[in-house]
Amino acid sequence: MIAEIRAGNAPNIGRFCGYCSAPLGDAESCSVCGETTDRTPAVDKIDRDLAQIYHAKRKREGLYVHLAAWSGILLATGLSILMILLLPGWTKVFAVIFLVLGGYFAGVFFGNVLIQGFAYRAGLKMFARRWTQWRASGGAARSAS
Repeated sequence: MIAEIRAGNAPNIGRFCGYCSAPLGDAESCSVCGETTDRTPAVDKIDRDLAQIYHAKRKREGLYVHLAAWSGILLATGLSILMILLLPGWTKVFAVIFLVLGGYFAGVFFGNVLIQGFAYRAGLKMFARRWTQWRASGGAARSAS
């Protein structure tokens, strides 16, 4: 929900779970975390600090994915340069083809296949740590008032 609000696709007004910020509607318990409004009061908007924590999580994930993708592109570029130096005559065309196709596929493979799971877990771990600190500092209670 935070991503939709930050993208401008959903309003930051309504009735949200005071524990996990999922939309509640008229329900008295959250369908995501199971928390009831008796134990944790509902909030009328998602706290700005919580949205910033989510944004930092997404930036962390993006950093890992982009670094891995660029590593794949640089590896393909290095191999292409090596092919240009070693291949004779007109066969250097294969090096250029490899530069274009290899760079694309290496970037996709390194960024999406190899590192994506690690990046997601690293971002989630950071989000959980910061979210726990936010809850301990009274973040949800501050939002309710």
